[in-house]
Amino acid sequence: FHIPVMGIAYTIDTPVKVAHFGINSSISIIEDHLIEKMRAYYYKLNNEPFLPISKKEPNYRAKRITDYLNLISEEVKKKVEGVKTAAFSSTSEITKYFEMLPEVSELKQKYLKFLQLTDPSEKESLESELRNEVKPGAIEVNIMTKIDSDQIDDNKEVIENGSDALQALKGYAESNLEHSTLVFSAGMNPRLFNYLSSFKSFHPDNNGNFSKAIAIKVSDYRSALIQGKYLAKRGIWVSEFRIESG
Repeated sequence: FHIPVMGIAYTIDTPVKVAHFGINSSISIIEDHLIEKMRAYYYKLNNEPFLPISKKEPNYRAKRITDYLNLISEEVKKKVEGVKTAAFSSTSEITKYFEMLPEVSELKQKYLKFLQLTDPSEKESLESELRNEVKPGAIEVNIMTKIDSDQIDDNKEVIENGSDALQALKGYAESNLEHSTLVFSAGMNPRLFNYLSSFKSFHPDNNGNFSKAIAIKVSDYRSALIQGKYLAKRGIWVSEFRIESG
């Protein structure tokens, strides 16, 4: 199951609420002011010291985004561990995890078999297998490519690679997220696409796997072809094309 990005704020922390149930969801990371407020909220929630990232710091937008994504990732990991260690009671989160799986899922069938077992040793063995099968949903991020205003320094000069979208990309690329996807929407941005090749995290490892994959939301085949070819020429693999709503 997947929850797409909804505006700037509606899914800003959705992974914390659903990822431990194996549900994928997307965060919009273009608005760093909101992200800074969310950083403050979660640090306070965890009784940890909050260190604001000042606008005077170089790359402050990217730093805010990186730290927030790392924070969300840690929150999800803690919740997943909570699910794995929960008792198989009628209202527990591990029970909800398996109950929400579709009936055709092999894992759901294994869970249903577990419920029918009466032999203690068999049930204990299968329970251990089920706990190990609990996996978090992916934390995806969205960048609206057209929101890409240049930023000006104190000398009234344009900051190199300091625009909104480029800083969002840098923040995501330098985060600890794994098995994640960056979703581009709202059309093509050559400057942003060119910047992708600066980061190793968007290139496959020796086994052809990506820690951070690229998906593009498109309205038609022509759009997919143009953007896909543009990125391919720069050595960037597009893992998925999604249909742009609206």
